[in-house]
Amino acid sequence: MRLFIALDPDAAVRQDVAVVQEKLAATRADIRWVEPENYHVTIKFMGEVDAALAPEIIRRLDRAAAAVPAFPLVLEGVGQLPERGPARVIMVPVLSPDQRITKLHRLIDSGLGGMGLAMDTRVLVPHLTLGRVRTNHGFNRLLRKLVHYEITPLGRWDVHAALLYQSTPGPDGSVYNLLHAASLAAATLERPAGSAGEPPG
Repeated sequence: MRLFIALDPDAAVRQDVAVVQEKLAATRADIRWVEPENYHVTIKFMGEVDAALAPEIIRRLDRAAAAVPAFPLVLEGVGQLPERGPARVIMVPVLSPDQRITKLHRLIDSGLGGMGLAMDTRVLVPHLTLGRVRTNHGFNRLLRKLVHYEITPLGRWDVHAALLYQSTPGPDGSVYNLLHAASLAAATLERPAGSAGEPPG
């Protein structure tokens, strides 16, 4: 089974991001766009894993998540990955004001150590994938549109769980099946006034 651990945005954030995604899609660039219900921030991608390991992965994920208090994430702007060279992904950067997303990632990665899973060696770059570039057709039009949204506030949400998903490839893209939600520790979260913005028309 193909597994990954992610954080899911709330419904309001999905809606605001989808509005911007629709405007980008109107450029008719050759992008395979992600459905809004599939927006997520990947914390750890495990790839193919023996199904027999799933219960132990869940146990260790629960332990790691319980050590991190709930925290806010902020979405701002639209960009591409990699930042230099041919673009492969159109995405929304995800900011963690208190860096708890980094702590959560490290605890999950180390907590799953010794199970034969690959450890993450690259720096975590939190983002929501909006689409994957297929060809350069229409890409210049898309780039001009990206400039319009590169510093646009796209909202924030509070993370209360780390989610274990199974990914199954399909003809129209991967299908994600939620296997387990690992709750983070309780925390008092304050939402500063004016912290979330509305996407421009």
